[in-house]
Amino acid sequence: MNKRLIILFIFLFSLSLRLWNINEMGRTWDEAEYTEQGYRMVELLKKGDFNNSYFYTTYDHPPLVKYLYGIAAHFDVEKYLSNGEVILKYDLTYSRILSAILFSLGVSIVVLIGWKIFSQTVGIFSGIILAMLPFSLGLSQLVTTESLKIFIYPLTIYAYILLLEKFSWKKVLISGIITGVALQAKQSNFLLIPMLGLIFFIQYFKLKTKEKIIFAKTRIKAIIAISLIGLCVFVLIWPQILFHFKEVYAIHNDTWSVRFSPKIWQITLSPPEIFFGRLMLAPIFYYIIYFFITIPVLILFLFFVGVRQVFEKKSIYLFSILLWFLLPFSLSIYSWRQHGLRYIIEIYPALAIISAIGFETLTKKLARGQLYRFLLFLPIVAYLFISLWFIKPYYLDYFNELVGGVNTVYRYNFFQTGWWGQGLREAGLYLKNKAAVGSKIGLAISPKHTMPRLDGLDYSDWSVDKKYDYVVVNNYHIIRDGFSAAEIKKNYTPIYFVKADKAILVTVYKLK
Repeated sequence: MNKRLIILFIFLFSLSLRLWNINEMGRTWDEAEYTEQGYRMVELLKKGDFNNSYFYTTYDHPPLVKYLYGIAAHFDVEKYLSNGEVILKYDLTYSRILSAILFSLGVSIVVLIGWKIFSQTVGIFSGIILAMLPFSLGLSQLVTTESLKIFIYPLTIYAYILLLEKFSWKKVLISGIITGVALQAKQSNFLLIPMLGLIFFIQYFKLKTKEKIIFAKTRIKAIIAISLIGLCVFVLIWPQILFHFKEVYAIHNDTWSVRFSPKIWQITLSPPEIFFGRLMLAPIFYYIIYFFITIPVLILFLFFVGVRQVFEKKSIYLFSILLWFLLPFSLSIYSWRQHGLRYIIEIYPALAIISAIGFETLTKKLARGQLYRFLLFLPIVAYLFISLWFIKPYYLDYFNELVGGVNTVYRYNFFQTGWWGQGLREAGLYLKNKAAVGSKIGLAISPKHTMPRLDGLDYSDWSVDKKYDYVVVNNYHIIRDGFSAAEIKKNYTPIYFVKADKAILVTVYKLK
């Protein structure tokens, strides 16, 4: 009961961090797709129209995440149109609450893992660290696949750890089912299968010679069984893929993959991004750099102390956590590198566990009892709180001390800020309160669809040939798209700035 209460407390702590300002970041790039597509899929399921082409011709990932957000989106409806379509509210409150809940459930599972393989304090501290990492906090306030991934990825690994602890075919079945759900969360979760194979491989070399043959045969069968069960679960959730694989493959290939034609390999390039002060294709070491510049420095220090402890202890379970952290970096060879660590977000729970191990390693000589360790952990919590407070609510724009924080990054345009539309909600609400009815608003922003369009105001894309009462410009449009605000500054004066700490994300100009 004590363990359950502690895990419940950490779950509520994680959830409360996300709920208190859940809408303040504003609508971001992908949210509308998940909610609108999900809403329509749920409606088709309700009607029994299971073979509708919408299930296999829509953009992006497998449909599980859209099913979930589609259900929540029914509570975010603003109005119904005569043609049966719906308009969702700008603030996708209920869908975002679901995202926050899924992430916080993932935090709870991380507590269980840390508690099981190391100690109670490592479990608790790892949950708190994961809940307070700025970038993960920002993503889990939005309608994203990453929140589902943070829930299902640790859950799958927890099932694997139980399988390592004491092998049984019942656990193989459970692991296979959870793996299938993980594959539905995002395609990149296929890394779980080779990870399990590597863990078994490490375990194999720790056995005596007589045990190795039986072990190898059993574990190979287990990996095959888990893969097949996972595939069956994947298809059960998305049966349309069986009959329309060609269409699904074509869309996925056009969007993400290396494409083949009879004459030439056409390599999909990484998206251009501001990287160390210049616009360039994201390099292969992109994720490694972003790891070092977007994780709070004190957590980075504890992490490397924890890594050393992993090698000193040489426990199969600790090596499993280290593999969990390392394997997603193999996606660096995949060209679609962007958005910081978003595409390898599954490293965060492993990072939190190893950092908690590092903290316990440093403090066990100073504090023998758990109470004293908790007291020593309070400065870590305070440090993370301060980091969050100064960047709120634009947690996606956090950069650590190694690059001088977000303010230095903004001043010298080292890296991108506001890349998902952060700050446009705040600018829109400012205009709602200040602009007279009928005011003309010129928009020089990217992405355009994340700006709230309020009744009574006339919005259009900025043009030098037109005259506006107000003009909205976001910094991302300037540094990433090459937009120049020089013409705007001749006839308009800045009256409002949306800031992440002191870094300007959006500027509102008024006609002189």
